[in-house]
Amino acid sequence: MEQLATDSFVTFSNIEESSPSYHRQYDFFIDKFSQMCHANPQAAYGEDFRLARCAGLRGLRGVVWKSVTDDLHPNIWEQQHMDKIVPSILFNLQEPDDNGGFSSSHIPKFDNNFTDSTQSHRGDDEATPKVLSDRCLRELMGKASFGSLRAVIEPVLKHMDLHKRWSPPPSFAIHVFRAIIYSIQSQNSYFVIQELINHLDSMCSADASTRIGIATVLSSIVSIAGTSIGPLLLSIFNSLLKHLRTSVDFERSGKCSDQPAEKMYQEALINAMGDFANALPDYQKVEMMMFTVGNIPNLDERKSKQGEEFLQHVLVKTLLKVATKYRTAYLATVFTDSFLDTLLRLALVRDPQVRLATQQIFHTLLDRHDNAANLVHLGYELDVADVQLTVEKCSRADQMFMRKHIGDITYMLWRAAAAADETDLSTHADAILCTMSLLCIEVGFEESLVELFRLSMALQQLALDIKQNFSDAKRNSIHNIVAKYMNLSAQLIANPSLCQQVQHVVGCRAQRGIPGLNLLLSVKESPMNDDPLSSTAVNGTIPEGTPRTITEGDHALLFNIEDVAESLKASGKDASRLFVPFNMSLNGRDGNGDSWQREDGQNFDSTDGRESPDGYKTVGIDDVSVDMSVDWTPPISRKQSRRNTIFSIVNPPIPELNASTVDDLKAYANASFDPIEEDRKEKELTGSILSEIRNTDFEERVNTNESLNERGDLSKSIARLLVRNGETTKVRDIGRPTKPKNVFEIELPSFAY
Repeated sequence: MEQLATDSFVTFSNIEESSPSYHRQYDFFIDKFSQMCHANPQAAYGEDFRLARCAGLRGLRGVVWKSVTDDLHPNIWEQQHMDKIVPSILFNLQEPDDNGGFSSSHIPKFDNNFTDSTQSHRGDDEATPKVLSDRCLRELMGKASFGSLRAVIEPVLKHMDLHKRWSPPPSFAIHVFRAIIYSIQSQNSYFVIQELINHLDSMCSADASTRIGIATVLSSIVSIAGTSIGPLLLSIFNSLLKHLRTSVDFERSGKCSDQPAEKMYQEALINAMGDFANALPDYQKVEMMMFTVGNIPNLDERKSKQGEEFLQHVLVKTLLKVATKYRTAYLATVFTDSFLDTLLRLALVRDPQVRLATQQIFHTLLDRHDNAANLVHLGYELDVADVQLTVEKCSRADQMFMRKHIGDITYMLWRAAAAADETDLSTHADAILCTMSLLCIEVGFEESLVELFRLSMALQQLALDIKQNFSDAKRNSIHNIVAKYMNLSAQLIANPSLCQQVQHVVGCRAQRGIPGLNLLLSVKESPMNDDPLSSTAVNGTIPEGTPRTITEGDHALLFNIEDVAESLKASGKDASRLFVPFNMSLNGRDGNGDSWQREDGQNFDSTDGRESPDGYKTVGIDDVSVDMSVDWTPPISRKQSRRNTIFSIVNPPIPELNASTVDDLKAYANASFDPIEEDRKEKELTGSILSEIRNTDFEERVNTNESLNERGDLSKSIARLLVRNGETTKVRDIGRPTKPKNVFEIELPSFAY
């Protein structure tokens, strides 16, 4: 009888009335149909309880349709009605059927056309309550306006709490919220995200499993919401970061009884933020990375609390997750001065995991051709073509960026190698080598390549330094970094002489049999594997007296900087920068923003974070100044300031070459670069210019310069020639009749007007 009555009501709900009804109420039908949705075998329905549930769901569909089409009955969206309709639908949706479980496959978007004929009623009777309730839920959400969304979402959240549907894996909650997101209008999707975050705020003291479930649901639906979450971008991301910080503080407070579950909750939040970033355009991903960096604590202090170090670790993992969703176009777009400075500091913190994650962030942001997967565990390759790398020409914008920041980046890599964790040497060494290789591939123009070769020589010297308290394994690991990078870069720039040097050094190391330095063991085609001198390393037996690492006396096992410079010069590169010392104090920069102090007298100013290599005579627009202030004192640093740049563009006097033969000229050309002598000459030149400015009258200097430069001044020469030509014309025209005036200067008689 109830099913027949339900069919009659559904038929009535599809009738469009021409005149409104002022007295009709549906409260009784809502109560009755909700009761039928909760039918069970123990009640009067017996085995037909499923048919009763289907009838109740169809009745609720009819009530919703009849109410939303009648302007006089907007009270269907009141909280008292939604508290009955929504739980009734969800109760049947969570009921397991014969197939079991919930499918996470793509749910089709809601079709707004509501058709319910007698034939469809029969189909509904044959369907399960679960299928029908899913259809009812999507139709209900599709008909809800923006103002009535909260009235529908709140009963859903309450049902999940009461029935503990947030417990991992929250497949039912994911199914429900995906259906909701697909059913409502796309521009309203951000409201559902915001309601879930607000609910997470209210559940901050709940069990970790509940919070894990909510975070997992967030992670699964933010990608569906797409760009509609733009209006609340920073608000939503800030809320997720706040929950992450709260979870970290709670875990470190000692009050947490289930730390593994709390870590799972943090991972779920990090995944949610990563999926959240994936749904945004690139410029907003950059904003999110900047926002995350701004929340990393205590980078400006030498000593930080243990809890803050752990928060650093968690936030760097979050930053890495967001960075993996970003595709770099130009380096200057993502590596702003503040962002790059923070990454460089993070790469040198005490926590080795943070340092490793920071290197991975560099890999993600530098890699634009998907080469990182082939470089993350790079070995010694006889032919780099087998690695299948994609190499393209460096853009002009990236060249300008690297000219400013290559010094900071190479110094970071040098210190990162010195601070590599001895308990996980291979991982840290591979990360540093991968960063160097990506720099060589992505920004491989002349100046950056020379700086990377200079870094390689500095790393080799670092491994040889007996003052450093390094183990033999760490020294050998640094030597291997240098050898692998030299092999890769030499083949990429197609320098045959440099390739021969690398092969010679690697072969000598394999013959010596020092453990950990035979890179040819992994190369099957190498003839060195059949050499009896290297059999000890292959068999793993080390005779007594065999050295454990390379010393400065082993010249055949080391890369000679003179030979490397000659190879680079032969290929047309300016290798003078290689001879500038790279030795720096390992405690060069503290956390308070002071400048790096190198032993070669060069400073890295941390306020702008860059240094122009002295070996490259490049003058940019910002490098030229016209400040002629006499009240000026030369800076202590050799780095040129904007106030004394005017003196740097004056052509220096050419030194006298006492070279009578070609051999003398070659000796002068191959002389080593002496920074101290160059510094002295620069100071003498500056002093002479200042002395002339202070002791000579200004008008006298002006006249002197004009007399010297008059013949070289093109404008004055042209003016002098024009004057001379004019005088010649006047002399030639003496005695000739006057030329007629210009037509515009002829005065017509008055009658012509």
